[in-house]
Amino acid sequence: MKLREDHILTIAEIVQDAAATNDAALVGDFDEARFRAQLVVDKLEAAGLSKGIDSALRVVGLLGPVGTRPRPGYGEAMLHLANRLDVLGFDPL
Repeated sequence: MKLREDHILTIAEIVQDAAATNDAALVGDFDEARFRAQLVVDKLEAAGLSKGIDSALRVVGLLGPVGTRPRPGYGEAMLHLANRLDVLGFDPL
């Protein structure tokens, strides 16, 4: 049971960072969005959740370097990441 609880809490933490990424982008704070998106990548890697890493890396790549405007498609990439995290949250252990 503990393993299942840890998995759920890990996914919840990652989802919270992904939501913060989206919120920051919505208000135009792209440097905060970049920071949060990188946290998502790092936490997915630490948790061994490789199925979501590609989606998160795509968000990071489209947001681009600090101080720049994001490239077209970053919003769609964020939506794809959210959908991917939804699926990860329900994968059997």
